[in-house]
Amino acid sequence: MRGKPGRFVIDTHVHGQRHAVNFEADTGEANYGSLAGEMRTAVPADEADETDEAIVYKNTDRLTYDMDAYGVDRCLLLPGFGMSNRLNREMVEEHPDRFKAVAAPVQTMKKAIRGDEEYSYDAACQELDELLSQDAFVGIGEGLPCDPTVTEHVPWSRRIDQIRKVFDVAAKHDVPVSWHAGRATGYSGSGSTEGGSFPQYYPDWKDLTLVSELAAEYPDVSIVLNHGGMQGGWREDTVDTVCKVAARHDNVYFEIGLYWADLLKKPMDDPSIDLSQLLWGTDWGASIVAHSQPAKDPPIYWDQISERGLPAHQPDYWGTSLRQIEKYTWDEELPQDELNQILGGNACDLYGFEPPESRLFPEYL
Repeated sequence: MRGKPGRFVIDTHVHGQRHAVNFEADTGEANYGSLAGEMRTAVPADEADETDEAIVYKNTDRLTYDMDAYGVDRCLLLPGFGMSNRLNREMVEEHPDRFKAVAAPVQTMKKAIRGDEEYSYDAACQELDELLSQDAFVGIGEGLPCDPTVTEHVPWSRRIDQIRKVFDVAAKHDVPVSWHAGRATGYSGSGSTEGGSFPQYYPDWKDLTLVSELAAEYPDVSIVLNHGGMQGGWREDTVDTVCKVAARHDNVYFEIGLYWADLLKKPMDDPSIDLSQLLWGTDWGASIVAHSQPAKDPPIYWDQISERGLPAHQPDYWGTSLRQIEKYTWDEELPQDELNQILGGNACDLYGFEPPESRLFPEYL
């Protein structure tokens, strides 16, 4: 990307915290299968002691370094895998000119995993309601709340009632709610329950056509499809479903930050998908790495490959993502006004980020 990629650039999918997991303590070797479960019970570093297997801490310095390096003006902070709402709120308070955050019922989930309290969607929604009453939080995510203790498949007739409770909270606070669309295949993402992969029991993780039911029932609630169907690998069927749902409902948005150049053609060439529905959301802060396979289709993709080990470095999401967007932009001659809208204007409208000047994004009388 030549210089700053846009007038006002916002990544809507950033994990500004980092885990430290002592997964070799018992066995002396890495146990990737249990990694997700240990991360979900992580304790903030300033609350932890020597008995805690996983801690989470603010990764502000690396995040702001990359923001300066790549010309990213604002970030939306997402909690994931046991990340702390409190730490995200503190990051927003320390850098109000850079960050906003979305909320998740993290404490309700952790109490259930530890056996302290039975999981309750009423308790989860109460936690969300309290968090969204704070200025730092402007949405619900990453993904829809799930009971982490389930051991059998949840029927849609029961699940939709659970989701309605969450949407009612979103409607009360007039904030977007995110719906997870895509999975990485490595580490504990392959479906092993050992790693706490409880989402496999929920129909909304498997069948994205179900988004349409909530989008129609709650037309005033914005739904953001995290990852846009492409969190890892290169199979495009989930992306196709995301595009079909977004084409039917103008209150459905989705992230395109992990799309390679040719994959961007799917939403961009669809006349039923408006540019206003596209967000530049990557997965900055996650441990998914870009892999190259020249002369193949696709030539580059994101995923976790267990045999290569867990990355100890900070994967560079923005460099790779912006190069793919630049390639598409040049090949398809996309006007900069339209790129500006995707890279920042839509996030301003959806999450209330304030640009430094007016009339920076497309607007017609």
